[in-house]
Amino acid sequence: MPLLLHCGFLANQPQPEGSEPNNCHELASATPVPATAPLALAKPAAGGWGFALAASGEDRVFAWGVNAATVLSKAGGNEDGVDPAVLEEVATGGPIVALAAGFDHGLLVGEGGKVAVFGPAHRPAGAAPGLFLAPVPFKVAVVQVAAGEHHSLALTASGDVYAWGSNAEGQLGEGTTSASSAPVLVAGPGCGARDVGLLQPVTAIAAGARHSACINAMGQCLVWGWSLQGQCGTGRAVSSVPTPTIVIALGPLKCTSVAAGQGHTVAATEGGDVYGWGANGDGQLGNGSDVSALQPTLVESPALEGETVSKVAAGARHTLALCSSGKAFAWGWGAFGQLGSGAYASSALPVPVAVPEGAKVTDLSAGWWHSLFLTA
Repeated sequence: MPLLLHCGFLANQPQPEGSEPNNCHELASATPVPATAPLALAKPAAGGWGFALAASGEDRVFAWGVNAATVLSKAGGNEDGVDPAVLEEVATGGPIVALAAGFDHGLLVGEGGKVAVFGPAHRPAGAAPGLFLAPVPFKVAVVQVAAGEHHSLALTASGDVYAWGSNAEGQLGEGTTSASSAPVLVAGPGCGARDVGLLQPVTAIAAGARHSACINAMGQCLVWGWSLQGQCGTGRAVSSVPTPTIVIALGPLKCTSVAAGQGHTVAATEGGDVYGWGANGDGQLGNGSDVSALQPTLVESPALEGETVSKVAAGARHTLALCSSGKAFAWGWGAFGQLGSGAYASSALPVPVAVPEGAKVTDLSAGWWHSLFLTA
């Protein structure tokens, strides 16, 4: 049975009656997610300070972590839960296709590519207590979703990218800084742009705190939104890149995976290498320094020799990489144990994620201060 592991800042640690409460539940090694009954959790999605989502069975979604009750509008107030709790209100009637967790909201794709969003900001005034699942209207099926601080992205089966939510830094990519509660088309065959790169079908999307990224069918990486720390990879530090812009500095390299953090962006290439750009004060670019980069820099480390990176994920100030060998590596800020290395320490170079002996990592996700790893 697949095993889901987590590490980093997760939830208030339950304490014996009469003892002082512990402010946080921090794990330095990737540890199995506790459950009162055996669960085959899949599709991990980490978000916010420390809440997480995962799917189990045909149509069940589980949530746990810091302030999950409030974030997910669950009855019971502000309680933190270390054990996954099923969201009874999320009954799609079919398989969960995809999940995403933002700073304080969640997204899911159900049967037929239908999208729904939940979280405090999406509850109508006067709504009864409990989780409120708000449908997001799309005329075509959605296959992938991504959640930023307060904005969301969706990728359709036809390769178009839609965005909605907060837009103060241009993270919606439609050329303004006006927020939108309805999805707006920003890239893909249907966007009507003159740029050939923007018209290509999109294969992957990522949402950072206030910037967004995608990969098109040509393997080009496009980024837009907040870029004061160079996270859009244009070679300049600017307040905003308002429309999707190709990261020219990657040249002919073809990207296969992209991830966006609070102030940095990382991408894996067809050759299995990783490049990062933007903020690097905690070593989140993995190049051995703490100097930010306005253009992509290669992650070079003896730890990655002979490894082929197939997927990347980005937390607020840390980065995760999944290799085809089934190994996972992490770098950047690790004060809460979010690197999963076995230590509460940061690293400017990749370090192996400590998983149970014999386990192979098949998927991963990064939250603000925590990480999730799915193993086989």
